[in-house]
Amino acid sequence: MNDYKYVIVPEGYVFLGKNDDYQLNSLTKFLFEKYGFTAFIRGEDLPEDLKTNGCKGLRADVRRNSGLLKTKLIVDLIDCNGIVVFSTKEGTSREKEYKKAYHEALRKAFKDIQALNYKYSGKKDNTIAVSVPQSNTTTEVKSSMATKSALEDMDTPIKEQSNKGEVNQKNDVSTDKTISLMYNDEIYLLNKREFGFELSQKKGESIVSLGKILKSSRKNDYIVNAGDLSGSGYFDAFGNFILDRINPATDKLITDTFARQ
Repeated sequence: MNDYKYVIVPEGYVFLGKNDDYQLNSLTKFLFEKYGFTAFIRGEDLPEDLKTNGCKGLRADVRRNSGLLKTKLIVDLIDCNGIVVFSTKEGTSREKEYKKAYHEALRKAFKDIQALNYKYSGKKDNTIAVSVPQSNTTTEVKSSMATKSALEDMDTPIKEQSNKGEVNQKNDVSTDKTISLMYNDEIYLLNKREFGFELSQKKGESIVSLGKILKSSRKNDYIVNAGDLSGSGYFDAFGNFILDRINPATDKLITDTFARQ
């Protein structure tokens, strides 16, 4: 954990009705900073080194587990390749008032983060993690060989690559006509449309349309209408599309990461 310099907290959580509901996202940021991390809420200005090396940061997420008499929260930390590198144990609360229950459960979950005794090591100053789609593994290479950058805010994901030391910047999602994503070793395409994006999958030489990704009323939040992939999603700081959906077999919430190519 000491290799990561920053944590990016989302504006809202899936199990809540609006951004920073019950001030839970603000509390998440506060607790990360309390235990030594440099944290930002999605949409805030990012430091220059994080803009040019997105893998210095981790994306935070808070999950709510079902419970009849208890509120149960888990904090996940996810790297730039969509891999969960740390999860806390459940923080629980028996408070009946939502705000008190969420705050108590979150503070208890953060005891595991406090126990990390985090202190940034500086090891990721010159190296970044690069996703290898064929095996979904991660390798580190010098930034002179490849650069995968974060965007200044969550609405302008960027992927930069170079094999000659030159940096070529892609347009953000508001102007890109086609975005290529990798999920479960399969290639998916987002084609820009007036309503948001058309979601397609590449199968051999064919392109199969799966459904629509619709812009919602909240900034950078989308409603996905695509069969088994239906749910809600957003673009994270590294240009990946994060999809939250219900597993039809278990009726439980699952989160999928479609890695930006």
